[in-house]
Amino acid sequence: MSSIDRFEENLKFKTKETFGYLLRFAMNPIQEIKALPHWGYKHLFLVHLILSIASGVLAGLVTLNYLNVLFGIFLLPVISIVMILILTAFFYYYFQVFERRTVPMQSLLTLIIFANWPFFIFQIGSHYLPPLTLLGFAFTGLLLVVGLTKNFQLEKKKSIRLVLILFSVIFLVWLWNQIDLRRMDRM
Repeated sequence: MSSIDRFEENLKFKTKETFGYLLRFAMNPIQEIKALPHWGYKHLFLVHLILSIASGVLAGLVTLNYLNVLFGIFLLPVISIVMILILTAFFYYYFQVFERRTVPMQSLLTLIIFANWPFFIFQIGSHYLPPLTLLGFAFTGLLLVVGLTKNFQLEKKKSIRLVLILFSVIFLVWLWNQIDLRRMDRM
């Protein structure tokens, strides 16, 4: 068997394994967030990149605006990767400072990427119904609570408090943005 054949076989296996997990996750996210896959950084970023591009393109198509489609292809993936990295770093240092223990960065990144799925799904229709963004973040928060509790043994009470603080900040930013958008529409 040549190295090209082995590469193709490995790629087929990895693709099948990835789609299998993604399908299981889509069917039962709360159960699947409790036992995350052990994928490498490249694999995680590729899955996240594909999801963010798909979400951005669909959101652009829903608005029937080609600029929004281009935003979904080029800018949304960059913005979302920066945000997941910031959120991963936040949780990483939270564990070090407040819990006095180190957790695997790659496991946190995996949790953050998969917990963000509801946001990406609800974001598709948020142009027409802006509170869908908050609903997506609420489901993301639920997955974060379950994931932090089950994967990192963080007390449920602490997980809820931490996620509520993050959700409050997101809500305030969202509200500020909605007020600014209304002001610009009046001009």
